Amino acid sequence: MGEHFEALCIRVPKVYDWVRRQVVLPQIFTNDASLFDEEALEDLGHDVEVEVILTDSKGHSVDVSDEEALDHVIELVPQGGRKPKKVILPDGEIVILHEVKLSISGFYKIRLINLGGHHKYSDVESSVIPWKIHQTFYLCAPEGTEPVVHLDSFEGTDGSIRLSDIHLQQLSFDLVLGLSVQIEKDVKIEVEGSFCYPRPEVISTSSGFSPIEYPPQCEAIFPGRPYRDSDESDFESDFESDFD
Repeated sequence: MGEHFEALCIRVPKVYDWVRRQVVLPQIFTNDASLFDEEALEDLGHDVEVEVILTDSKGHSVDVSDEEALDHVIELVPQGGRKPKKVILPDGEIVILHEVKLSISGFYKIRLINLGGHHKYSDVESSVIPWKIHQTFYLCAPEGTEPVVHLDSFEGTDGSIRLSDIHLQQLSFDLVLGLSVQIEKDVKIEVEGSFCYPRPEVISTSSGFSPIEYPPQCEAIFPGRPYRDSDESDFESDFESDFD
């Protein structure tokens, strides 16, 4: 049985440009008594593994795909708007891109894992630590578009830690962030399609639901062919005359 297709006008984000970038952010803590509970450090041995955990502002663990993975993404727009930049592509073609400066921030925690006999048996977590980076991108970003940033990955490199009794003398490692940066603008497009409906359950055959019905489309007037200004004014004048 063939599907019935009709013209649909939908609103979607149009992607004007999309790049990915890996950023390395060094982290060094020296004699920082506020990072860990010093009494908890007393139980750590000499064989310690450093683990980095992405969190929200309250310290709850989050996945890179969660909305809370990034705290703030702020575009630093200079007076006069984004600066254009002439860029020569590898094939020799010249294109005009725009300078997009972003301030990106979030939070994480450090977990120190005590390894005894190659088995993890105790760990100590830090307080919530903020991080922030500033990055400049050259993108197709015409006026009216907005940057949309996601984390593709977030991890810490093997760290170096030095303890003295219950005091943290030094802890260092790198945060490695995988950024996905898109330039987007919500647009309305016309496509041909049909409405979606739920499938029946395979096992259960009983159903107390009413059929799903969608409001009908005013196909005579919308969506339609692109109107010239003269066509639109003629249509409006004809429409008004019918009610005079």
